Amino acid sequence: MRKSFLIVCLVLVSLVGDAQISLPDSMLTITKSYACNITSPDTAQAILRTIRERQTEPAWRIDFAEGDLNYNMRRYLKALSYFERVKAEPSLRDSSHVQLLLYKRLMDCYDELYLHDDLVRTIYNLRKMARARGDRAFESMAVFMSGKQHHYHGHIDLGYASCLEGLEIMREAEYVNKHIELRNYYGELLKMYTRDGRYEDAIHMSRYQEAEALYPSPAIMLKARERGLRQVYALRASMYAHAGDMTEANKAYAAWKKTTCGNAIDDMDIFDYLQLSHHHEEALGIIVRYREFISEQGDTISYRMLSALNREALLRMDMGDYEQAAACGRQVAVIAHKLHIIKSGEQMQTTYRLLKEESSSQQKSQWLTVMIVILVAILVLALVILYYVRYIRRRNVELMKVLNSLDAYRRAVLNGDALTSPKVVAAVETMRTVELSNAGSSHGVDAPDDEDRRLYIEMDTQVTRDRLFLKPGLGREDLMRLIGVDKNRFGKMMGKYSDASNTSVYISRKRVEYGAKLLLEQPDYTIATVATECGMSNTVTFNRIFKDTYKMTPSEYREKMGAALRANQQ
Repeated sequence: MRKSFLIVCLVLVSLVGDAQISLPDSMLTITKSYACNITSPDTAQAILRTIRERQTEPAWRIDFAEGDLNYNMRRYLKALSYFERVKAEPSLRDSSHVQLLLYKRLMDCYDELYLHDDLVRTIYNLRKMARARGDRAFESMAVFMSGKQHHYHGHIDLGYASCLEGLEIMREAEYVNKHIELRNYYGELLKMYTRDGRYEDAIHMSRYQEAEALYPSPAIMLKARERGLRQVYALRASMYAHAGDMTEANKAYAAWKKTTCGNAIDDMDIFDYLQLSHHHEEALGIIVRYREFISEQGDTISYRMLSALNREALLRMDMGDYEQAAACGRQVAVIAHKLHIIKSGEQMQTTYRLLKEESSSQQKSQWLTVMIVILVAILVLALVILYYVRYIRRRNVELMKVLNSLDAYRRAVLNGDALTSPKVVAAVETMRTVELSNAGSSHGVDAPDDEDRRLYIEMDTQVTRDRLFLKPGLGREDLMRLIGVDKNRFGKMMGKYSDASNTSVYISRKRVEYGAKLLLEQPDYTIATVATECGMSNTVTFNRIFKDTYKMTPSEYREKMGAALRANQQ
């Protein structure tokens, strides 16, 4: 009888609207709001609003429920704001169960919003707490997410191993939403296998995902089940389209069309199928709705928006709409530039904190030494500000190059398409500075300079993105042909826009920058192996150019930077 009454109320609210109907007291509970999350979000919102007004529940519980509601509606930024309010609640710090749930919610939000640093810390905290409590289900979530991150950053085998380990742990765990989590696991693995061209494995994951979506459970309502099946068919259609089996892809697409439960973010799962099958108009409608949806949430300067605009630009090029494609490209450049500025500030703060923590841990018991270090640091900072010595300035610039290179490799744009390398972003920032400084000049910047700068950025982007510097014998003639200029013009471009004295130095620096990345990502590689992998003729040459670039040997760099990054992740 009570269930029938609840269903009638939900139907009435969905038809009339929560602003026009008075909710009965029997519905004014957190539990009832969760029951409406999928079936009637407006009703859930009305319930929570009324509870908050009457103050019948603690504020943190209402915040938690509102965070879950917004997450289910794919409003990740808004959900994150509620979860962070819960995190700041002092009374919950000793409640390990609430903390586990909270870490899980924060982890999922950080993952959806591509907030890598926050995500890494939250994975670590979730896994540590889950192991301390012996909670296998939450440990599985941390292990699986860790695997996703390893795979995203190019550690393919380690990524799959961690994901499959997390999958097995969840299969054996006792957890109320076990089959929902497993369905999500299979969906993520399907996307990973598809990106790597492992279509047989992807087909198996699709079948497992469908079985979990159809799993009979009282906790899964019909609308939630349909939402799960919609994702199954969308991912399956895109996977078969990538594999070139358009017959099966079309079957999955037809099944997807029969489902109705989803929103702009959910429908992005079908985008690859629509693009590959030349359903351009439908694909454009989906990508535009997706972009508008995340804009409405205030998520405009982000890697999600960057990826959406890039996809839209490529789609419009396929459609022959080059003017709109160019407009998307311009927006990509603006967002990439702003993200670079934001990230640079974050990296400077991180660097300062790492150095401070390292100093504090080593000198804890020696107050006199700590005071001397602080005074010396203040003195050095004052000298940098007052005199800006060339040697110190160059060292700081090289350190920023290291941090930006690491960030670009770690936070490359979705689907592996790095829209902007550290060199390109630096060039864009330099270009903006020059333009601003010349804004008040009567001479301005002439057109040839603009064209040369564009050609240099284009060349540098391609050399970095496609790793052309690894090509044996790469020289000035190759770079000139790449952008179609003569040697006189090329020499002027390199002298004006590159900090390298000549082409050989430019290529060598590209190689040692790549070598610096390998030193951290491949700790088992010897220095000789790294030198060979980055295209250097011998170890002696690699050591010499590396030390000239970074002011330390490769071994010292691996030890110092590796220790700092490991400390930051912990």
